[in-house]
Amino acid sequence: MRFDLKVALRYLLSNRLQSALLIGGVAIAVTVFTFNAALINGLAEFQIDRVVGSSAHVVIEPAKPAPRIVTAPAGTERLVVSQRALERREQIKQWRSVERIIDTLPGVTGVSYNINGTGLVTRGQQTLPVTLKGVEPSRLAAIAPIDRNIVEGEPRLGLNDVLIGRKLANDLGIKVGQPIFITSNQGRERTLTVRGLYATGVDSLDARLAYVNLDTARVMFDLPEGLTEIELKLADIYAARAVAKQLADTTGLEVTAWMDKNQRLREALEGQGSSGSIIKMFTLITIVVGVASALLLTTFRRRPEIGIMRSFGISQRFVLSVFMLQGALIGILGSLAGCFMGWGFSYLLAQAGKSSGRALPVDPSLGQYDVALLLAAAASVAAALWPARSASRIDPVEAISQ
Repeated sequence: MRFDLKVALRYLLSNRLQSALLIGGVAIAVTVFTFNAALINGLAEFQIDRVVGSSAHVVIEPAKPAPRIVTAPAGTERLVVSQRALERREQIKQWRSVERIIDTLPGVTGVSYNINGTGLVTRGQQTLPVTLKGVEPSRLAAIAPIDRNIVEGEPRLGLNDVLIGRKLANDLGIKVGQPIFITSNQGRERTLTVRGLYATGVDSLDARLAYVNLDTARVMFDLPEGLTEIELKLADIYAARAVAKQLADTTGLEVTAWMDKNQRLREALEGQGSSGSIIKMFTLITIVVGVASALLLTTFRRRPEIGIMRSFGISQRFVLSVFMLQGALIGILGSLAGCFMGWGFSYLLAQAGKSSGRALPVDPSLGQYDVALLLAAAASVAAALWPARSASRIDPVEAISQ
């Protein structure tokens, strides 16, 4: 064992209570650090799963070309009023070529080819607005797990079938197996049979969204060839922007990633991340102040010993190394204990939430233990630098005389 390490261990073991308090202080700070990371990161994953878990990660829509404005000659002013043509319905006509491009993309776990539109659903004297979503029956659950959300009936979509939310069914006073009369915004009318009721827990969907067969939607919205949107599900949701850019450059269509459609969620996650960073910063400051103050006190108490060692020819570099090693040992031991305590505390809270039926958004696997270990150890070494420099500069004659 190196002699400077042996001396550093001797100094730590000579006052075990002080060393235990130092290591305990670092451990508590690291526990706060890791638990905060597990909570903030777990909450972010929870929110993303709730918002993005049942929606598309990438949405492809028809291109919306802006009208070209001719520049005015020099010295003149041109006043132009442009209006997008409202009588033309935007659609993806060459969607088969887009399908071939999507098939070559890695990481795509689900694709849904849709026709969306609005209409009115009538049952007796009751008429309510509804959003109709035409999907292929085989891709019904490609994006949202509607098949798992069925509470009555079955997830079947024949040409004359419709799936509606349970709240919409309650508003209309209708049950599974009964017919409803639907009029699309193109004036097409159709009587469909309710095959299933779903409940997502989101009132805006359960009360206004109805699923129909894609071929039925083609007839009701007069789109014999095209689509109104294509939805993609990705294995890595954070790759949505890169995939959206690639598809936009390749197809020339309007492609949007989920994070660009959820501005409020992104702002909330950024706010949570900033709050977590502030807490982590103060945690590191606590470690630095605690270790530095304790080692400065040790330096003052051991001035005579340091003076004697210096009088025997011990170099300033050796004394500096002894106190730096003390800081490193305190940081490493405290960090290891803190990581273990942080994981254990996060795990207990997560299990307690599951057993009580109120799951807490704490994920022990997201505690950033490697970051905590490195930062706490580095902070302890940095905190030991000032006391170490002070100890290495002690004058042997003055220290021995004191």
